[in-house]
Amino acid sequence: MPTLKQLDALRWAVALGSFERAAERLNTTQSAVSKRIRDLEAALGAELFDRRQRGARLTPRGETVLAMGEEMLSLRDRLIALGEGETPSLRRLRFGVTELTALTWLSAFVAELRASYPRITLEPEVEQSVNLLALLASGELDFIVVPDVFWQAGYLAVPLARVENAWMCSPLLLHERKVMPLDDLMRLPMLIQGDRSGSGLFFDKWLKQHGVTPARMIRSNSMIALVGLTIAAVGISYQPRHCLKGLVERGDLRLVESNPALPAMSYVMMFRNGEAANLVHVLTGLARRTCDFTRPVRWS
Repeated sequence: MPTLKQLDALRWAVALGSFERAAERLNTTQSAVSKRIRDLEAALGAELFDRRQRGARLTPRGETVLAMGEEMLSLRDRLIALGEGETPSLRRLRFGVTELTALTWLSAFVAELRASYPRITLEPEVEQSVNLLALLASGELDFIVVPDVFWQAGYLAVPLARVENAWMCSPLLLHERKVMPLDDLMRLPMLIQGDRSGSGLFFDKWLKQHGVTPARMIRSNSMIALVGLTIAAVGISYQPRHCLKGLVERGDLRLVESNPALPAMSYVMMFRNGEAANLVHVLTGLARRTCDFTRPVRWS
């Protein structure tokens, strides 16, 4: 009879694309995962993987077994959550965030995690959104926190918060204090995040929706680099309004209002489909309690 361990091996081998990655996710060896799959196939009397294809490709029978297995694993996760009072056992957590989260509320989130799980090993990754999504897909990360710009099957995205944005520049670059039409604003040198940044993808799409193109663009995937270039009067940039409040109050930056105004941007916590329900529940609860993108960043 098929076991839950065998079905778990099947699920993660398919989700992560290889037995090796499934073994890492399940904290076991590749040979153990292979044995579980072979035993599952023997118990069902059918091949579940098309071994003529590269990677973990399912046969039609394998697709059916996986769908039924997901139902059984979901029931298991719900039973575990009920028995543990929604508290999973956490020993190691690999996760990814972008610069904005790292600069604002990451420390509070980590403190909450360590208070709840004193022996936990944390392996954070600070990277661009596109890179983080690739690491999540490969099974190298358990979850990521990114702007809500990725609509892909196979992932669960849980909303966390919305970030209010504003155009900012050095007082040396722009002296007038008035609401500027977007067309006029585009005549200034524009400091824009690159196409590996979630916020870069978000605002590129927004500018295209309004039919405007900056006359001159300087791209960087680093938020910190763009803040520095903005202070140096190299150009104007879009930045999270509240966390840079200290630089505005100090006079290093000034807000520029536009018509239309910049939209707020949603951030989400993303998991692969099939992640344990109680783990998702606990981690998103911790994130929502500590998530504060309005927390001012301290700059020297």
